[in-house]
Amino acid sequence: MFTKNDAASQGRLPKIYNPLVCVLLTLLFTPMFGGFLQGLNWRELGDDEMAARSMGWVRWSFYTFAAYTFAEPFIRDTLFGRYLMIALFLGFWFSWTFSIGLKQVQFVREFVGERRIPQRFGRPIMIGAFGWVAYCAVALTLVLFLHITGIDPLPADAPILQQ
Repeated sequence: MFTKNDAASQGRLPKIYNPLVCVLLTLLFTPMFGGFLQGLNWRELGDDEMAARSMGWVRWSFYTFAAYTFAEPFIRDTLFGRYLMIALFLGFWFSWTFSIGLKQVQFVREFVGERRIPQRFGRPIMIGAFGWVAYCAVALTLVLFLHITGIDPLPADAPILQQ
């Protein structure tokens, strides 16, 4: 694990993403995004246990949002279903941020400081944006499939049926 004297003793600076920016961008891109970037940071800092915990958030966020995507068409008319995505999104963000996300912010402030090479966020932001586009494509394809097959027919008062 990286400590105060490691930068001088190893003769190299860790190349990591700014953990505070990771936390803030996670609000836009889900804990999959921040967990993955912070997992890479923990590996670079030599803490494989925290890296594994971060990657666990990536995995469980993916499973949860995938399950929601397939369940949503069947629960959307319930009071609970209308707000479930927002609740999941904010719940995961708060849980991830306060359980593991801010730990890296504090660790980097205490032990690394400015003795690091900052990673650029261009590629991760583009991948995160692609992830949202892919998610929307899968969700819309699923809804279209359900409507076409009649599993989840359009309501009788849908504007497309009124023509």
